[in-house]
Amino acid sequence: MASKFQNRMAGTIILVALGVIILPGLLDGKKKHYHEEFAAIPLVPKPGDQLNDEMVPPVTQPIPSKTIRQQAAQHIPAEASSQEASRGSVASQPHETGANTTQLQMQRAQEQLAQREAQRLKDQARQQQEAQRQAQAKQQQLAAQQQQAEAQQRQQTAAQNSASSTPTGQAYVIQLGALRNASRVSEVVEQLRGAGFKAYSIPATPVQGQINRILVGPDTSKSHLQSQVTELKAKTGLFGVVMPYRVH
Repeated sequence: MASKFQNRMAGTIILVALGVIILPGLLDGKKKHYHEEFAAIPLVPKPGDQLNDEMVPPVTQPIPSKTIRQQAAQHIPAEASSQEASRGSVASQPHETGANTTQLQMQRAQEQLAQREAQRLKDQARQQQEAQRQAQAKQQQLAAQQQQAEAQQRQQTAAQNSASSTPTGQAYVIQLGALRNASRVSEVVEQLRGAGFKAYSIPATPVQGQINRILVGPDTSKSHLQSQVTELKAKTGLFGVVMPYRVH
């Protein structure tokens, strides 16, 4: 009885041992083997041997830690400079915005000044034109007044001459018409005087809107005056009538 129990225990122990030994290898799969690489130490050259520079490694190998520190030192200033540039660009943005605003304000102010200057020049030119127009109108008015005064003076002189040459005894005149247009009366009188007739008007200075008579004469020969009626009508378009002369 004891031998069977012992045999079973021994078999169980063997199976467990086999499982412990074999199962880990099956579960791990293919094993990886790591081999450390060692640099070959060059042999000490003998006297008289020629050395190949390519085969002989440098005596001093670069220390990895120093290289790492150098790279880190280079990387840190680069990052610092990039951060500084970004801060400078951000800080310069408000300054650029303010400069643009100032430039726009100056440009607007210049445009307003230019507009005001253009308006001032336009107003000045308009004032000059108005002054010239007023001066010309005044000159024309003075010239018209002077011409009117000269015409009145000529008519008064002619009336005085005709009065002084009034014949004694019976005399006759030709009345060409009675007009209310003073300018037309003056025109006809000047036309007849230019043609050699002794023409005048009553009143001596025609008045606009009133009756102004146009007369030719006086002459003591009625027949002579009648012979002139046709010629006077041809020149003035007015039909004349011979009538006795009366001193006014």
